[in-house]
Amino acid sequence: MSSHIIAQNPAINLVTEHYTTWLTGENVNYNNLSVNERYNSFKNAGTQALNLSQYDFINPGNIWDFSVDADKNEFFNITEKSLIRLVYLYKIKGSASSPNPYYNSFALKEDILKIFKYIEDKGVSASSNFEYDIIIGNEEVITSSHGIALRSSAYATSILLMKNELKAAGKFNHHMGALNGITYFLSPEFPHFNFTYPGYNSDVIRASIQQRFCYVLAQEDSEPSRLNNMTHLKSFINNALLIANGWADSIKPDFITFHHRGAYSNSYGLDALHQASILNRMLKNSPYELSPVARQNLKKAVLNYRTFSKDFTLPQGIAGRFPFSTASYHLLRPALAYLYIADPVDNEDAGKEFIRLWNISGNANNRLIRENTVSINVIHSLGGMQDMQNTMSSGLTPSAELASGHFGFPYAGLSVHKFNGWQISVKGTSKHIWHFESGGDENRLGAYTSAGATEILTQGHSFLSNDVALLYNGWDWSHVPGTTVAHVPFSILGNYAMRLMNGKNFLGHANIDKTNGVFAIDYKDANSSTGMTALKSYFFFGDKILCLGSDIKDVGGNYPIHTTIFQTPISGTTNTSIINGAVISGNNNTFNANSGGLWATDSYGNGYVVPNNTYNGNQITINRSSQTSPNHANTTSTTGDFTKAFINHGTGPQASTYQYAIQLQGGASTENFFTNFSNFFSVLKQDAQAHVALYNPQSTYNYVIWDAATTFNYDVVEKSSKPAIIMTQKSNNNTALKISLTNPSLGLLADNESYTYSQISSVASRFHRVPQSETVTVRLSGLWELAVPNPDVSLQIAGGSTELSFITKNGFTVQASLKQSSTLSAASAKTESKYQIYPNPTTDIVHIITRDKVSQINVYDHLQRNMDQEIVYKVVRNKATVNLKNLPSGIYFIKIGTESFKILKK
Repeated sequence: MSSHIIAQNPAINLVTEHYTTWLTGENVNYNNLSVNERYNSFKNAGTQALNLSQYDFINPGNIWDFSVDADKNEFFNITEKSLIRLVYLYKIKGSASSPNPYYNSFALKEDILKIFKYIEDKGVSASSNFEYDIIIGNEEVITSSHGIALRSSAYATSILLMKNELKAAGKFNHHMGALNGITYFLSPEFPHFNFTYPGYNSDVIRASIQQRFCYVLAQEDSEPSRLNNMTHLKSFINNALLIANGWADSIKPDFITFHHRGAYSNSYGLDALHQASILNRMLKNSPYELSPVARQNLKKAVLNYRTFSKDFTLPQGIAGRFPFSTASYHLLRPALAYLYIADPVDNEDAGKEFIRLWNISGNANNRLIRENTVSINVIHSLGGMQDMQNTMSSGLTPSAELASGHFGFPYAGLSVHKFNGWQISVKGTSKHIWHFESGGDENRLGAYTSAGATEILTQGHSFLSNDVALLYNGWDWSHVPGTTVAHVPFSILGNYAMRLMNGKNFLGHANIDKTNGVFAIDYKDANSSTGMTALKSYFFFGDKILCLGSDIKDVGGNYPIHTTIFQTPISGTTNTSIINGAVISGNNNTFNANSGGLWATDSYGNGYVVPNNTYNGNQITINRSSQTSPNHANTTSTTGDFTKAFINHGTGPQASTYQYAIQLQGGASTENFFTNFSNFFSVLKQDAQAHVALYNPQSTYNYVIWDAATTFNYDVVEKSSKPAIIMTQKSNNNTALKISLTNPSLGLLADNESYTYSQISSVASRFHRVPQSETVTVRLSGLWELAVPNPDVSLQIAGGSTELSFITKNGFTVQASLKQSSTLSAASAKTESKYQIYPNPTTDIVHIITRDKVSQINVYDHLQRNMDQEIVYKVVRNKATVNLKNLPSGIYFIKIGTESFKILKK
């Protein structure tokens, strides 16, 4: 054992040196302005923390009880606002031209040791009750109910950096014992974790793994447990970065990050990915480097932010209970640099993306450099700043902005459509996806966040979250754009329950060629006492989006149901909008319409069209007015000026509908969209069975099939075996077909299964449910074959139709390329020399032209039974017509003399 320790400890010690120098900035280039500015931010934060008069070191008083908020908060404050800042002040050397006067200062060291002694005197030790909660069988740990394990990074980092000083003072073993107690659930001895399930809690990844990392690195070479601890920690990180099943944290199959059983791409997910990128950076090229799978999952999850963010800003629907903390990609940027520095070859794309983001805003960069919170101190260290600058000077070409495309995130209930650098997103809820999360004073009025809410980002929000919040002063929380919901008073909305699944299975995110797409939701308001429901679909093509609603019901409801078209802030008379060509300004204008067509713009220049003859008894209202509403904490009133448009379906609707369309940044040209609406979209079906829309410029048919019993006769799609979203697009004179299918189910629950949040959380077999594949079969008219092999698609001929079977899972779109059956093509080719037989396929009449006089004609079915009794035909010299209308659809053979030709009857 001793020889093994001697052989392996140097590798751990190299990682220790690597990490500590990265934290304190040894050998950084202080001539770089950003590095020097970051140094000054550490120095300024440290000098501000020198005043320790609030702590009575001589008479510390009673020991802390971490179930008491005041005691818990004092531990947080002394470690996060005093200890770590003073440790950095003591450990950072500074530049030759501007040395840190406190570097290795004896007086400062004594103050730091006083804080460690104070923490000891307040009862923090190996035997402290850090209160672990163990749930989900034996595999999921929430640490801890007191929050100590989630807020001890400052303490852990300080122990590692002050190891020698603590040893000299005889206090190192004490604090290491406490740190071991805080992170014990990450030790090999912890009896309740056995790597049974992939993935792990985002809180643990973002906080506790770093703390355990500090503990293992700080251990003495002579401790026999060190090697086992390090090996176990590596295995733990690898497992944590695997794709998690069911509702478990953290990385999902669509590379969205989860926490609290739902999508959380700011805060928890953001910090988890950030911390994991540092651990990957520290362990790379050591015996403990992360597995290739873990590294790839990490990078994909980080780069995933570029698909759902506009500049730095992500949709509010995946911001959890922090609706204004949406500048997550701004904060995540350093992770891209750390990935690149760890592996410049495999992670070149991350380096290029970092450079693109760094070039967006100098103000944003300065904010990042000067930030001083404990998480920033640990994540954006001096060494980290040097990594960012090294990435900038790497010579890489910045990546191009992901300016166009359509992306679905089934585990978030989110679809994102990008065009010309603009972005619109839509968010839904289902029996798999909870509708919103709130806290004591957080997001109290956010219940409609997932009710089909649309959010348009054409220029991106400010990266400063406070600035974003100011935009929402006076925001009407019951009129979220894109939603069809009850217009309830704020007093009711503010008391709605959070994290509810609504029992509905249909929440689909479809695309074709990842360019255009469809979002559809069978919406039910989980907080509605009357069970308000609506079938809603959105069709995204370029800069235009068609929005349909049907079967809108709230039987017995007490409040009017509104579909909100838009709501945007206005600023006095300088911020105008347009209604039917008239320019409107100010904050005192109301427009009502209940017939005829309508086009308008919001205050940001996005255009909106309500086609003629689609009101169906509803009234449309557009207001420019001053609004007063609660803030998101529901603690005080705020006021602001907004323009807002909504469709009023009345109180207690039983089968209401709507149609409207959006043109991103349409401005005055929206009038052309309105005038020529039918050149763009044709609504073929809009009811409780299906929504079917044709995008005319690309001849793309889009089917949202609510009821699988429905049959169609618009294009090639005849029927689907299950509810689904189907998109079709023909080309090459209709002989080639692209078809995509999305099963709106994630494959986690059977059709008759539905659970509450607590029911999912309390049973491991549900919480970690492995998604199952489901097959959906689509019947297409005509005979088709696969043009390109696809392992998830198979087909067979059934009569005169083709049955195309799609293997689906995780709510992902499956796309296939088809071509007209070679059998029919051969038949057509065969007739070109002597015969012309058309059309083929046909619905009834077949025309035959020959060079000579037509001889005897007979018709047989595919079993070679003579069908002459069922047909009518007419012959005139060298021409004939054969009427097959009395025959069922299928394959038939027309025999002319001695030759026979295959015909498909639709």
